[in-house]
Amino acid sequence: SECTPWPLQGWDMLLAGRNLAYKVRQLDAEAVDGRAPRGLRFQGARLAVVTVCAYAEDEPVRVLSIQNHELYTQLHGYDLHMFTSQDQILPHAEGRMDVHDGKHKAFFWKVNAVRNILDHPAVYDWVLWADCDAFFMDPERTLDSIIHMYTSNVSVPTVPPRTSAAAGVAEDAGSRAATALAQDTTPVSLLVAVDSTGINNGVWMLRNDDWSKQFLDRWWHSDILQGAGENHNCSDQSTMQHQLLQNRAMSLDAAWDSVEGPIWPLEVRVVAQEHLQSFHQATAITVASREWEDGDFIRHHPGCHYYREPCQQLFMQAASIFEDKVGALLQRQTLG
Repeated sequence: SECTPWPLQGWDMLLAGRNLAYKVRQLDAEAVDGRAPRGLRFQGARLAVVTVCAYAEDEPVRVLSIQNHELYTQLHGYDLHMFTSQDQILPHAEGRMDVHDGKHKAFFWKVNAVRNILDHPAVYDWVLWADCDAFFMDPERTLDSIIHMYTSNVSVPTVPPRTSAAAGVAEDAGSRAATALAQDTTPVSLLVAVDSTGINNGVWMLRNDDWSKQFLDRWWHSDILQGAGENHNCSDQSTMQHQLLQNRAMSLDAAWDSVEGPIWPLEVRVVAQEHLQSFHQATAITVASREWEDGDFIRHHPGCHYYREPCQQLFMQAASIFEDKVGALLQRQTLG
């Protein structure tokens, strides 16, 4: 028997989430510039990739991830910060972060690690976070091209409320809200991908600015890391989403509600999965989201346990595909 008067199942919710994500993507497309070549590089820009891979030295996912991330960053002249131990992630005094505090699980180490790299002497312009089980798959695609695609047009896509004589003051207020939103020029600082279940923070990009540092601080010190939330298995994702959406969602009034526009902070852009992280087949089917296809940038393996042989085979497959593509690319460059 159902525990609710509505016969709603988890799969129904996933399908609704997938359909909503598709609709929102159509709206977001207005603010995306897809004309940039895949190999675009910004002159003088400094970019870094950050990963925590603190498994045993001989674990396939660690060995293969290090090789994959090193190969990609070397191809494009990016710096790689690969943390293979909790002890390598130093406390951050200003952000009051310490991975040894006994409160934050390993999921949260990424926040401390990225916060440290934003203060690195190299002074990076942008940083990409990638989980250990996220493998680069397109050697020709640069981080710069993704940044350009989703940040070069700072206008926010909106659909103003439909004109209606009965709408009255709320209609006028909604139109003004839509106009103000569309004309805002707040710089984009965070690039994330969402699937039918919401944010998956296995891969994201962050501009090195004050907003980003303050966001990481708020994320680490989230007030939902209490009570039942303290032991939530995906506490890093729920707290990230909470910090990005809660206050903004609660502050929207009737005028804003009448506007079809992003509820994300103006500093945030949602990136299509193929441009940031698509999933291996099993997870893609399970959560009704994008399965990795040839040409997608990164293949992520959430839910695939590193110690299981089928998952280890998937890691080896991803690494092999990328290495073959790198070999073909270098051969083409050699032949001119």
